[in-house]
Amino acid sequence: MDNFKINQSELLKNLGFSEFNEMQQASLDASKSNKNLLLLSPTGSGKTVAYVLTMLSKIKEKTGVQILILAPTRELVLQIENVLKAMKLPFKINACYGGHPFSVERKNFSSPPTILVGTPGRIEDHMRRETFDTSAISHLVFDEFDKSLEFGFVTQMEKIVHNIPNIKGHLLVSATNSIDIPEFLEIKEIHTLDFSSTEENNLELQQVVTANDEKAEGLLSLFKTFEPNTNTIVFCNHREACDRICDYLDDHKVDYAIFHGGLEQPQRELELLKFRNGSAQFLIATDIAARGIDIPDLDYVVHYQLPTTEKTFTHRNGRTARMKASGVSILLRTEEDYLPEYVKTEPVILTLANQKTITEPEWVTVYIGKGKKDKVNKMDVVGFCLQFDFMNKEDLGLIEVKDYAVYVAIKRNKSNRLLKEARNKKIKKKNAKIEIAN
Repeated sequence: MDNFKINQSELLKNLGFSEFNEMQQASLDASKSNKNLLLLSPTGSGKTVAYVLTMLSKIKEKTGVQILILAPTRELVLQIENVLKAMKLPFKINACYGGHPFSVERKNFSSPPTILVGTPGRIEDHMRRETFDTSAISHLVFDEFDKSLEFGFVTQMEKIVHNIPNIKGHLLVSATNSIDIPEFLEIKEIHTLDFSSTEENNLELQQVVTANDEKAEGLLSLFKTFEPNTNTIVFCNHREACDRICDYLDDHKVDYAIFHGGLEQPQRELELLKFRNGSAQFLIATDIAARGIDIPDLDYVVHYQLPTTEKTFTHRNGRTARMKASGVSILLRTEEDYLPEYVKTEPVILTLANQKTITEPEWVTVYIGKGKKDKVNKMDVVGFCLQFDFMNKEDLGLIEVKDYAVYVAIKRNKSNRLLKEARNKKIKKKNAKIEIAN
């Protein structure tokens, strides 16, 4: 039985790369002589492409799930799925995660995928209900393995491993090297690829000091010093703090996106989508946004509440100054807050001069109530929007097609007219609800 042959030039073209980076090529080379790999690599380094490359040559010409990829968060599962689709592989790919209808996932297994990606909890649930056959799975990938352990998925992962009878190899991906490999994996030898400290970046550390009861005011003043269309994440230690900040921003009519574990999954996806497509300049988030989500390169990371550990501080800062880019990390603290020990040198204190009015984002996210299950694709959406003579290609931004909906970024100055003109129009000969996404 022949293995899949990797066409590197075709993959590079599909991904829009000129070449694979050093880490990706090293992973591919190492997979040829090592059954088990531990890849240490920071966020934003292209690790998803790296481990997918190593798995492709393991795929054989037979039916059934052959590669299982586990990730600790729903957002990371969706990000991995998007990378797999961008590669335009000749295999079926399924994604399974909480907040997604179980019935839809079960139906998708009627024709088994070759590559399955999911969260440990949902995959273990499918295995328990025997919705797919595990006998053809030969290789397991654990993305953000350290995060999976931290989130307490050990029991689910152990059950998953014990339900796969023919494992031939493992690939563990971690952003840190301080992990212990659990006994249930039964890995005797593992080859480590350490790219965790090769990322040269230009991270500038600054701080804003406010009066004890004026922290929210200080944050707003900080926002007013930023240039329009910059991207900023504000990190909080607790979801209640996120909600309080957002209430304050609402009072001052500032557009934002919010992201924490208390939101329902569809709302979490929409909030990230608005931040990705430029409909929101600020993302107010807990530390679940520090790793494993698909967001643009950031100009600023703001620590509204200082994290308790250096590890968390590092992961937060890792959202900016990625892949040799530059970025700024800003500590927002009151006069009574001491700098934690992990901050080795006193950051520069900002005076918050030259404050400007915060302008509305250039883009608005529009919802269209038809999606992949209705055979709607991106080109259909482009054609639908450009049928109006006042719309140009430049008025369309990021388009994301979901199972039952499409979200498209539209220039703010065209959005109201588009909604009015498109109200009774059809897409793919079907009526579709169209409105501002909230």
